[in-house]
Amino acid sequence: MTQPIRKTIEVPCGPGTAFDIFTLHTSDWWPLDAHTVSAMAGHPAKSVTIEPKAGGRVFEVKADGTEESWGTVVAFDRPHRLVIAWAIMVPGDQATEVEVTFAPIARGGTRVDLVHRGWEALARDAEAERDSYAKGWVRVFEERYAAACA
Repeated sequence: MTQPIRKTIEVPCGPGTAFDIFTLHTSDWWPLDAHTVSAMAGHPAKSVTIEPKAGGRVFEVKADGTEESWGTVVAFDRPHRLVIAWAIMVPGDQATEVEVTFAPIARGGTRVDLVHRGWEALARDAEAERDSYAKGWVRVFEERYAAACA
């Protein structure tokens, strides 16, 4: 079994603000020039959108204006929890799962936990994909998202 990726950060804003920055302002902090399908083709994406509801789409608008699906919102429980069936460049039946939780901390601010799991859906590519995402979440979540919340 391929182990989940687990990342935890503390940010200096409340859970509602941290949740909204993650979900409603994704394009403001996501590295559109590096961690998108469009960027893999040499052009920064225009945006990344998480539709704010269960069943909502997660997608990027590529440099040429077309949309690329990244997955589907499974749970949207503001300001506590977001779950996405994550399927970038893979069929939906090979989706992994990204869960992000937001909890207030005693000294103020929010603890934000990201768990990316379900690698078994990718069969023989599971370990390589997990390793790639483990590195990617450092820049995307621990650096860019954390800075956006500061």
